[in-house]
Amino acid sequence: MSTKISSRWSVPAHITGLFQIVEHENPLQMGSRGAGFSLSSGIITTIKLSQSSNIGIKVFYNEKEIDGKVSLAVAENFQEQLKNSTLIIEHSSDFPMQAGFGTSGAGAIGTAFALNELLGNNKSNLELGQIAHKAEVSCRTGLGDVIAQMNGFAEMRLEPGAPGIGVIKKLDWPVEEMILTATLGTLSTKEIITSSQMIQKINTYSKKLLEELKRKPTLDEFLRVSYIFASETGLLDGNLKKLIEYLRNENYCASMIMLGKSLFVVGKLEDLEECRNIINNYNSNAKIWINSISNIGPTVL
Repeated sequence: MSTKISSRWSVPAHITGLFQIVEHENPLQMGSRGAGFSLSSGIITTIKLSQSSNIGIKVFYNEKEIDGKVSLAVAENFQEQLKNSTLIIEHSSDFPMQAGFGTSGAGAIGTAFALNELLGNNKSNLELGQIAHKAEVSCRTGLGDVIAQMNGFAEMRLEPGAPGIGVIKKLDWPVEEMILTATLGTLSTKEIITSSQMIQKINTYSKKLLEELKRKPTLDEFLRVSYIFASETGLLDGNLKKLIEYLRNENYCASMIMLGKSLFVVGKLEDLEECRNIINNYNSNAKIWINSISNIGPTVL
């Protein structure tokens, strides 16, 4: 039995600070308006392809088998070429799933690029990004991460949709500003973005705040409107709310990661190291990372 192994495809993790849900019957045009940023650390995808009588696809995240519905939805686009094949799709990252780090979008992109490579296809980056976006929004695991992760940097998503359809604009981000992220647990994106009550509340607040950010597309304004959005929508609650308010009282620019029981803080490295100690003392179970902004999209390690 011959086995082919893809390159190790790395796709940046992505954080959203605020968003507006835009439904559409065409998944390429469905998505979100919003604003966020990609992180220098990401999700790595490797695929093993075998010709075997034991046909099937298995998906793993940090060596643990998962249902991998988004990766499977991507693989369906290559179905004709995968007859009589066994696929092992392996994703790995420091970041947990369902915590707001765009792991499903990154996994979808990584799967598309790795399969394109393994099967000797010549699909463009745009085509692969659209495949990943369709898989993500169809599975309701995210709405706007893919178009952002295909580019890197900090961005405003001005119009919804897949790469080539959605419109994004680079958001000013001083190079010395780093990001601390911390998570207290998981949160289901699907439950929130399929709730009509939450959609109405999210879209009401985000419309006004995104207009304010468009008029002043700076990091300070992004941090301001992100916190207002998290608070006013009621998405920020419980222990996460208490921790963020505690940090803000200590003069840290903290807000909620959309969508997860997670937070982000922007600042200079030495300040974030102090912030890490404060969070550890406040909640020893919190998982914490410090990263810079990504300046690239998917790449081979």
